[in-house]
Amino acid sequence: MAVAVKSIYQNRSSYVLVPRAAAEIIAASLGPQTAQVSRQAGEFDSQAQEVFLQEFRDACRIDWHLKYLTIKGHLLHTKRLLDFLGKHPIYATRQELRKFFSIDTAQNATKSIRVLYKRFLNSDLASCFEIRQTPPHPVLVPNRLQLRKTYENLRTSEARGMFLLLASSGGRIHEAAGLTLSQIDLEKRMILPSHELSRTKFQWVSFFNCEAKAALEKMFEQWYPLPDQKIFTTYQDTFTRQFKKASKQAGFKITSQVLREWFCNEMGKLKVPDRYVDAFCGRVPKKVLGRHYTDYSPENLKEIYDKADLRVLDVEDPIPNRNGFRRGADEKASTLDPSTFFPPGSPRRRGE
Repeated sequence: MAVAVKSIYQNRSSYVLVPRAAAEIIAASLGPQTAQVSRQAGEFDSQAQEVFLQEFRDACRIDWHLKYLTIKGHLLHTKRLLDFLGKHPIYATRQELRKFFSIDTAQNATKSIRVLYKRFLNSDLASCFEIRQTPPHPVLVPNRLQLRKTYENLRTSEARGMFLLLASSGGRIHEAAGLTLSQIDLEKRMILPSHELSRTKFQWVSFFNCEAKAALEKMFEQWYPLPDQKIFTTYQDTFTRQFKKASKQAGFKITSQVLREWFCNEMGKLKVPDRYVDAFCGRVPKKVLGRHYTDYSPENLKEIYDKADLRVLDVEDPIPNRNGFRRGADEKASTLDPSTFFPPGSPRRRGE
């Protein structure tokens, strides 16, 4: 009976199959801290699974610097594979993997299992499975009236602040939920990038409009965080539920991803080049930022953002000035104060 042995060489770990007698000799001579002999194929119980998943989690976080959501997805599909196999994945066959992929048909399942085998187990067992290509589909975005109705249905100042921040900056919700006060410049309406390293997600300076600024200032009246504290105390999943509930009455399902797509679509209508929209959304690789820093400098990006004069709650058509562009970002700041919008029936609603 061959067993899987975890070997460590030059700070890199891998699993190899060796005869059980040889594995026991290795474990006895080198000790359990150097060589870890796995159980038999039918004895990969929940405790062994937890140890395996913890090692895989550490490799994703420490060795490869993956983001939290990426790690969460890898662990989800790996856990499903372990439950399906009932044994160490090094013992699996390609036929068993085929049966697994016929059950777990998600596109990310193939990505996660390929990472598991290629990078963690140093095996080519899953390399023959290609990642399924999804056909392109049209992106449907809400109109401003639907956005405004959704905004008015939000009950808390944090939900309104998050809503306008995402819609006017094009950011990812998990990045916005993790923003600290030191990353927000209210005067310049600028979002500074996080210092957290990542191989898959890029983040650069972005900006938000005067509507989001007013909503954040209203939020800070209730609680003003310290520089190293998060500006939002609400959990990300709570924001998602609040957006879903508030947008139901507006007739269009609005999520954080929909707001991100709306931002890209709206900036395209305002004639902002795609490369700058990608920069605002955090989709420009670090190498490109380094080679073309002048184009992506905070000063240049702010000038481009202010020239576009993006509005979220303004239902009326854009008002061009004599130069053909919309009025400046600060000129109409007082005409739309998000703090005056309250849900129907609220005693604090303007005019009541």
